[in-house]
Amino acid sequence: MKIKILAGETLGTRSLCTVVETNEIKIMIDPGIALGRRFGLYPHHVEYEKLYEGRKLIENESKECELICITHYHYDHYTPFFNSVDNEWTFASYESAEQIYKNKLVLLKDFENFINNSQRNRGLQFQKDLKKLNIKYKICDASKLNIGKLEISFSKPVFHGEEHTPLGYVVMVLIKEEEKLIFASDTEGPMNEEAFNIIKNEKPDYLIISGPPLYLVNYEVPMAKFEQGIRNLKKLTKHVKNIIVDHHLLRSQDAMKFIQKIRLMGLENDCNVFLISEFMGKDIIMLEAYRKELYEKYPPKKEFLDWVKSRKGLPPINVSDN
Repeated sequence: MKIKILAGETLGTRSLCTVVETNEIKIMIDPGIALGRRFGLYPHHVEYEKLYEGRKLIENESKECELICITHYHYDHYTPFFNSVDNEWTFASYESAEQIYKNKLVLLKDFENFINNSQRNRGLQFQKDLKKLNIKYKICDASKLNIGKLEISFSKPVFHGEEHTPLGYVVMVLIKEEEKLIFASDTEGPMNEEAFNIIKNEKPDYLIISGPPLYLVNYEVPMAKFEQGIRNLKKLTKHVKNIIVDHHLLRSQDAMKFIQKIRLMGLENDCNVFLISEFMGKDIIMLEAYRKELYEKYPPKKEFLDWVKSRKGLPPINVSDN
C-alpha cells in the first residue's frame, strides 16, 4: 500500500487529500483544497500560490485514480462544480471538477441523512452535477466494497468533532489489503468516543486524522473538548502503528507543543507520529498559522491588495504549471 498525501496545513493549505495505491486500484480520498480568512486577513499571495499548486496536483493525480471517496461536503474535502471560474477560496471550477470525477466511481457521504443543512444543500447539488455528466456514484455510509483482495469499508456517520457539533457528520474510510489504513477525516482527535472506539478496535497500521481545532477554542469549541481530542490521540498511540495528524490543529502556531506530547506517548507505545509534511518528506510550511508574520515579512504588492478590496477575477499571483 502506497500512501501519498497531496495537501494539508503543514504543506500550506487546508486539505487532507490523500491518494492510496493498492495492488488492485488507486483511490483518491477527499479531493478538496481551500483557504480561509484568518486574523482579519485575506490569505497571503504565497498561500494562493500554494492553493494553485495543490489544485493542479489534485487534478493531475486524479487521472490515474479509479475510485474517489468523499467523506463530507466541506470545500477543503471535495471539489464542487462551481459555475464561476476559479472560486477565490478554492480555485475550484466546473472544469476542475469534471477533470477529477469523470470516468470514476464516486463514493459519497449520504447527502440526505445524518447531515446538517449547508452540507445537505451542497451534497444535493453535487449529486445533480454528477448526474448531468453521467458520472457513476454511490452512497457509501456504513457500506463495504471488495475488489479482489482489497476491502474498502466506510463507517457509519460520526460527528465532525465533538458530539452534537453543528458542523454535522463525516464518514471514515478503511482500506485493507496486506496493511490497513483508516482515513478518519475531520473527527478532530477524535473528540467523540464513537469514532475513537471504531479506530481503537480496528488497530490500523496507518491513521490519517485531523487534530482538534486549537484555533477555535473558547470561540466555537470548549477547551475541555479540545483536551479530549488530544487525550484520545495519545491513547490511540497504543493501538495504531503510524499516526499522521494535521489539518485543523496545525492552523495554530502552538500546535507543535501538543504534537510533541503525542510523540512522546508514541515513543512509549512504539507508534510513529507524523505531520503530513514529515510523512511526505517535505518542509513544514504552516502558512495560515503564520499569516500575520507573512504580511509583515513579505508585504503584498499593491496590485494584490487592490484585488483583495475588489476580488474581481483571479488574484495576481505567480503561478506555473511546471
